[in-house]
Amino acid sequence: MRKLALLLTLTLLAACEPVGLMPGGALSGDVAAPPSDWGPLDEADVVQLETAGPYSVNIWGVVVDNEYYIASARGHESRWARRIDRRSPEVRLRIEDKVYELQAVVVDDETKLLNVADAFNAKYDTDAEADFPDVIVYRLEPRT
Repeated sequence: MRKLALLLTLTLLAACEPVGLMPGGALSGDVAAPPSDWGPLDEADVVQLETAGPYSVNIWGVVVDNEYYIASARGHESRWARRIDRRSPEVRLRIEDKVYELQAVVVDDETKLLNVADAFNAKYDTDAEADFPDVIVYRLEPRT
C-alpha cells in the first residue's frame, strides 16, 4: 500500500509544476513576447524553466546587459541542461505569471562569462567560480 501511495504521489508531482527542488511538467501562465527590457524581471530570485519533455525546474537567473542568463551549476549532470543540449534548445521561462518562449544559447565568451558570474555572485551571494567549476551558462533569446 505504501508503494502504491508513493507511486501515485510521484505521478501527480511529475504532472505538476516544479515544487522546491522537485521537478515538474508543463508550466502554466500567460504566454507573452519577450520583454524589451529584462531589467525589472531581475528582481525575481527564483524562476521556472521548462525544457523538452516537458520537464520544468526552479532555477536562478540574472540580467546582464539587458539579456537573461541561467546557469547549470552541475554542468551536464543537471537533467534540464542535458535536455537543452541533447533534445532541443527551445525553453519556456516563467517569471511571475508570464511565460516567455525562448531558446537557450551556450555562452562561451570569457568576458561575458565573468560578467554573468559577477551578477550571480552579487544577486545570490555566491562565489560562482569557486562554488561551480563545471558551470554551463545559457543566454535566453527570442526563438528564431
